[in-house]
Parts: sequence; structure tokens; C-alpha cells
Amino acid sequence: MSTNWQGSERKSRAPISLIDTEPEAIATDPATIIHAVPDSEPAAAEPKAETVVDHREAPLVSGRRSAAVLRKENVNDQLPPASGWQAFLRAVSFGLIRPKVGAAELARRADLSAIQRVYSRPMQIMVAQPLGGVGKTMCSVGLGSTFGIHSGQQTLVWDNNEMMGTAGVRTNANDSTRTVWDLLNVLESFETVTARKGELSYYTRHQGNNQFSVLVADEDADRMKSIGADEFNRIHTVVSRFYDTIIVDTGNNTRSANWLASIEVTDQLVIPTTLKRNAVVSALRMIEQLESMSERTGNPHYKDLVSNAVVLVTQGGGAKVSAAEQAELRQNLASAVRVLIDIPYDGALDTGSIIDWQLVGDPARRAFERASAEIAEGLLAIDRTTSTKTTNF
Repeated sequence: MSTNWQGSERKSRAPISLIDTEPEAIATDPATIIHAVPDSEPAAAEPKAETVVDHREAPLVSGRRSAAVLRKENVNDQLPPASGWQAFLRAVSFGLIRPKVGAAELARRADLSAIQRVYSRPMQIMVAQPLGGVGKTMCSVGLGSTFGIHSGQQTLVWDNNEMMGTAGVRTNANDSTRTVWDLLNVLESFETVTARKGELSYYTRHQGNNQFSVLVADEDADRMKSIGADEFNRIHTVVSRFYDTIIVDTGNNTRSANWLASIEVTDQLVIPTTLKRNAVVSALRMIEQLESMSERTGNPHYKDLVSNAVVLVTQGGGAKVSAAEQAELRQNLASAVRVLIDIPYDGALDTGSIIDWQLVGDPARRAFERASAEIAEGLLAIDRTTSTKTTNF
């Protein structure tokens, strides 16, 4: 049978009514039955009003009860322990003794599940702090490694320093000398529908087992200065086509065009700091700038970024700060942001050279998993908000 229907045959079927038809509405009098007469014109059918289905309305079946049952079925609780004395006891008893998974391992499994979430669009995380030397690049690499290894998504760390950034020094070059400026020179070729991920990868530096890529800043400060808002937006549009999670490592100038362009499209703000007065004051001044931007423009985006921000407290060198002063500084930060997470000192993060995540110890790795899970929670909230706004047009 041909599927190239013509005329009335192409009309869609009338929707099935969920309301029972009244028996009185059906004609049972034989006199009212019209018999077909050969070679005669068919009787004209009464035009029927088409039923328009609004798919934006609430579904007929909400699934609230069944979804609640499914949420209780957590595979993380069912898997055998893989660490701690519980795993040791299970191993030496050849599985005859089966202790429950420990609380620490369950918490880690929950964090990894959060990191593995998939969102409705690419997400951008911006690591920002006006003061240098507080661990912006180290945190960017740590988050890139954690999301890259555990999320299963395509992850990019982009050094958006308006001067000469350090991501190229703290990551493996793999014999590549290409920078963001080289990508900008050929960007038109990637602004087409025929652009391919493999071609874009030539301008980034993949980090092997750490499973993320780096787009490094140029080594010429004058060329980096020329990357303004328009250039940032063009590059962002291209990389968003090929990467699911984009982590932007920023410079120290919160007034530069590329910094301001980045904050416009950021979904989650991450603020690294040490617990020293100058570092905390610098972070708070940036927070005040963003809050002021919302007040002046009437756009709540900047203030929302602050209230949802994740602060990573890194361990800086130099003179020690008293416990009382640290508590005061923590309180000042905690009153403005969503959560503070301590990143313990690790020698592999403090070499001043390449950070290889395979060499980082468990305490620091675990802290970055906790931080990444908190970031993922923030991204989920943003994704739900934007998805609701999109569907309720």
C-alpha cells in the first residue's frame, strides 16, 4: 500500500475520548440509517472541530507515588563494601561475613552519583578570585580531573586569564604548543554545521587518564588582552557544542571584558580562597561587585551566583592564622555563599608544575569529590529552573 496518501486520507485520526458516549446519542431507528447508493455522491460529512492537545499542561499520570518508591531503591546501598574494615572482613571470610557498607563509603558513592548527573544543556563553572596565589588554577585542574574521571561527560578546563594564565604550566602539554589564540584564528571553520570534535581537539590538550581537556591561554599577554567579550562569546558557543562541562579558570581583573563575558553565561560560581584576611577581603569584594551588578541592572543572575556559590578553602603557605581569626573569616564568607569546603594540603598539588591527579592523595581527592558533588547540586537546581522557564513559554 502506498504511504503517499492524498486528500482526506491524510487527515489524522480524531482523538479517543475518555468520556463514555451516552446511549441515547446513538441512533437506533432503522429509518434514520442511511444506506449507501451505488454511483451516487457520498453524503457530505459534518465538519468536526479539531481537538488541539496542549502538551505543556500537566500529564494525565503524574507518577508521584511510583517515583517515590523508585527513589528508595538505591543501588549504592546494595553494592558490597569496597573499602574500610568492612571490605577487609568480607574478603578474609571469602564472603561468608557480609558487613554493611560504612557511612563514609556510602557518602562517597552518593557524591559520585551526583557528579554523574546529566543536564539538559552544557554547563559552565567559573572559578574566580581577584587575588592571585589562592589556588584558582589548582582548583580548576582538580575539578576538571574529578568531573572528567567520574562524570563520564566531556569536560574542558578553559584558561580565560586576560594576561598569561598558568593552566598551560600546571597541565600536560603532550607536545602541543597551541593556545586559545590559535583556535581564535581558525574559529570560523568551527562555526559551521560540518565542524567536528576531532578537529577541535587539535587546539586543546587532553590530560590522558585524568580524562579532561585544557584550552590554555596564550603566552603573549598582548594577544590575550585582545580577547574581549565578542571573542569569548564566539569561543564559548563553539566549545559548548562539543563539551558538556566547561570549567573556566579566570584572571585577577574582575572588570576585564572576557571576565565579565564569562560571568554572564556562568551557571555555578566557585571561589577559591585561603583563610587569610587579604584573601577573604578580596573574595568578599568580588561578591559585593556581583551583588551590586544585580542591583544596578535589575538582573538577579549575579546575585544568584553568589548565593549559590561554593567556596573552596585551600591551604596557603606563610604565617599561620589563629583559630579565632579563621572562625571569623569563615563566618564572613559563609554568610554570603551556599557552602564552604576545605581542601587539605597535598604535595602533588603544590609543586608549581604539572598536576597529575593520579599522584594526589585520597584526602584531597575526596575533598574535590565532595566539592564537585556540591557544584553538581547547584547545577541541578539551575537546570531545573531554566527547564521550567523554557517549557512554560
